[in-house]
Amino acid sequence: MHSIVFIFKRHAELTLEEFYHHYEHVHGPIARQLPGLVEYRQHPVREAGSGDGDYADKLQGYDAISTYTFESAEAAAVAWTSETGKILDDDTLRMLDVSTMITMPVTIRTVFTQS
Repeated sequence: MHSIVFIFKRHAELTLEEFYHHYEHVHGPIARQLPGLVEYRQHPVREAGSGDGDYADKLQGYDAISTYTFESAEAAAVAWTSETGKILDDDTLRMLDVSTMITMPVTIRTVFTQS
């Protein structure tokens, strides 16, 4: 599997509510159409609180994390350069401050899942 994590901040002119609505109802449906996509997860950041550990404030100011998983690097390359990939990229530029985006290629390893 080939997974990529994006950590990002919204454009300053968007309220958090506007951003989360767009992220879920516009950006998400576009992303779901990427060819070869195996899994897509959105992780909107919530306010840190009790039980979140001592390091919860380290990424303060970031609004969400997206994880995309494809069968292979080749499948990801096809997706990003597809027509849907271009539409998604245009939407990304509309809603995110890409100058602050952190992109990390990752290996997803499930250590524990409660059945």
